[in-house]
Amino acid sequence: MRMYVEIAKKVFQNNIVYRLDYFAGLINALIVILVNISIWKAIYEEEEVLGGIQFRYVITYLILGVLLQTIFMMDEYLIEGKVNSGLVSMDLLKPMNFKAYILSHNIGVLMFRLIMQFTPALIVSMFAFGLLPPFSLLYMFYFIVSVVLGYLVLYNLNFIIWMTSFWFYKTFSLVTIKDAAVTILSGALIPIWFLPEKLVNFIELTPFGSIYYIPISIYLGQVPPNDIILSLIKQAFWIVTLFLLGHILWKSAAKKLVVQGG
Repeated sequence: MRMYVEIAKKVFQNNIVYRLDYFAGLINALIVILVNISIWKAIYEEEEVLGGIQFRYVITYLILGVLLQTIFMMDEYLIEGKVNSGLVSMDLLKPMNFKAYILSHNIGVLMFRLIMQFTPALIVSMFAFGLLPPFSLLYMFYFIVSVVLGYLVLYNLNFIIWMTSFWFYKTFSLVTIKDAAVTILSGALIPIWFLPEKLVNFIELTPFGSIYYIPISIYLGQVPPNDIILSLIKQAFWIVTLFLLGHILWKSAAKKLVVQGG
């Protein structure tokens, strides 16, 4: 365990070195928030309520959506780079679990973005954009738990895509399609409240809503108390399901690597 903590710490320290990158990411998040608020102001046209949803709830939803996307960003081409360079074979010879190494690497990125980008952007949003506080302290606790689960859902979904690099030389197209699907179907770009009913029913059958929509809905108090645990269980279900699919792909990829490498 200590080895993986050190890996995460090293990744965190490496990110701090590129301070200009940090400021660029922070400014970018604030600009995206401002642009989204401006768009939704135009949609609401000075109305306080649209479709039964108050404007201030939409603003908070959008802010949290952008901020969570900021910290949920991962190194999409880490495995691809190792496969194409052949370094993955060296990693497999090291006394560590390769999958745990990849997770530790991305947790290091997560912690950097959480401390250096998410936190200052959150503080600015509270004063500049009118971010609402959580529905209650208990809901705040559930929100944090749900965010962790949402991150793991996205991570395991990403891992499945990353594993395809053992069969495809470049995964850019698959990553792009996945990113577009996550952005639209997770409610990160448009709150699921405003999507057509048929599309919402489809999303309910996929893991996408578990990434952003469930955590933000809990924060806003839009999930009834009796349904919160069920929502968390749903997220856990998708974590396990996607993890198993990723594990199967990893076993197949490792076998393919051994066969090709002798």
